Amino acid sequence: MNTALVVGLPTTVVSAALYGVAPLIQAMAARREEAGTGLGLGLLARLATRPLWLVGLAVEAGSFLLEVYALSVAPVALVAPVMALDMIVFTLLARRLLGEHISRGGWSGVGLMVVGVVLLAYAFQHHAEVGSPAGNDVLLAFLVLGLIFSLLCAFGANLASARQQIAGAALGFGLAAGVSYAIATLATRQIGLAVNERRNGDSTLIDLLSTPTPYLLVLFSVLALGLEQRGLQGRAAVIAFPVTSGVSAFLPVTLGLTLFDEPAPDGPRLIAFVISLVLVAAGIAALGRDRSAANRSIEDEEAPADAPTDETHSGGTHSGGTYPGGDARSGGRHSADTVVGAGANYGSMGGEGGYRRFDGTDEDDEGWPGSASPGGPRLGGSGSVPRGAQGRGPEAGSGDRFGLVRDPLRSAQG
Repeated sequence: MNTALVVGLPTTVVSAALYGVAPLIQAMAARREEAGTGLGLGLLARLATRPLWLVGLAVEAGSFLLEVYALSVAPVALVAPVMALDMIVFTLLARRLLGEHISRGGWSGVGLMVVGVVLLAYAFQHHAEVGSPAGNDVLLAFLVLGLIFSLLCAFGANLASARQQIAGAALGFGLAAGVSYAIATLATRQIGLAVNERRNGDSTLIDLLSTPTPYLLVLFSVLALGLEQRGLQGRAAVIAFPVTSGVSAFLPVTLGLTLFDEPAPDGPRLIAFVISLVLVAAGIAALGRDRSAANRSIEDEEAPADAPTDETHSGGTHSGGTYPGGDARSGGRHSADTVVGAGANYGSMGGEGGYRRFDGTDEDDEGWPGSASPGGPRLGGSGSVPRGAQGRGPEAGSGDRFGLVRDPLRSAQG
């Protein structure tokens, strides 16, 4: 066994665990804020003053330091896929804190990812060199191409949001955040390699300041955070999070093997490596469904107790749906609105009739559009709710699913 497996792999697992905790904290903080717009940088600025979100950021910072160390002793082709284990930690933590049931598909996803990591360890058992650092010209190319791609995806996501296409908007934010995180990972790899060179006495960390590395890391980390918060607001998280995790996990693997001279496993270990990536990807897809259920539980905690059990909206009818006001851990569920299984409508509005007024009163808002249309899940409209309209319920067709936010802690604090 080599250093990459003995030290790098356990360090990566701990880093991934912390990354799994951070989004849950950040999502709870993000939903207490007003609507995000554009790239989400304004939302990010507001969140930077919120203690709860800063706790999540501190957890993420600790994970980053561990990731730097892992990348100083292990190749990114090993580290990046293992970082996708953050989804397992998030789902298990949501199950513990929110009382959310993990489906058979979710447990299958956990198993697939664990087996994938075991196969990764086998694939890199003998050869796990860290490869060569990227040149400044390559880093500048990442800067330009990454910005163009992320901005185009964010622009498309905002257009999809305005057209009430929640799936398209979530996909756009997820892709943009995933690519931004992937480039930030490659910049982190540069720092890890610098730590390795410093360990060997070949250079100092100060030398990094004369390269694009630290600036690339800061730029794309901030951009990724802002885009991720846009995705975490509302039901976009149920689609955006798996997309973000998948892209940020596998793009660095591809670049590490093709551009940075990281040796690929050979023989049977190459087959194990390919299978491991397939298993991790399948696990991400399977766990994405249970991530959506965990996201739903956060919203269920807000539903008022006196909401009607059979409410017809302009977009569909809730047949027997109940909106409990108690904590989701007490077992309250939406009987007609659970997002589980193939073909489930991620954008189903089953509980959205239970939105409270923004003026803090207990009077329910007017009804929202109901279930998703046959063409796909729907947003409630485009644009955030202006302050002048906060005293009245949203009309049918108004209100951005990425904008209207709620306090997931209200019922727990009551």
